[in-house]
Amino acid sequence: MEMEGNVYITRLSESTARVKGCIAGGIVGIDGIAIAEFKGEDEFDTTIASAELASIIADSRRIIEDLKGGAFQESITRSEDLTLVSRQVNEEFFVYLVLKGNFQNLGMARYEVKKLAEEFAEALS
Repeated sequence: MEMEGNVYITRLSESTARVKGCIAGGIVGIDGIAIAEFKGEDEFDTTIASAELASIIADSRRIIEDLKGGAFQESITRSEDLTLVSRQVNEEFFVYLVLKGNFQNLGMARYEVKKLAEEFAEALS
């Protein structure tokens, strides 16, 4: 199944709407270049998020490999105001959602990211 860019954006938008506190999401190549992004908050810079998460995922994959922990699956990065949940789609891509504010549903974000990764894996194979 092949998806067009606007279908990726639609799916990211739907997932973002389902997760309390979610303000953005993206499907990104390991090189940090997004193939689709969605943001519900104009000030949030998805380009920086995509590039920096690519670096975090590359480091995480290397750590997991060095520890012989199996295949990398997911990363959660938290700050005072933001939570970024990312999941490996395949060797070439990952998907992420960004949560912001006092009311964030991390469990639902993890669930949505897993669903997106599974769906996008089929489309990007």
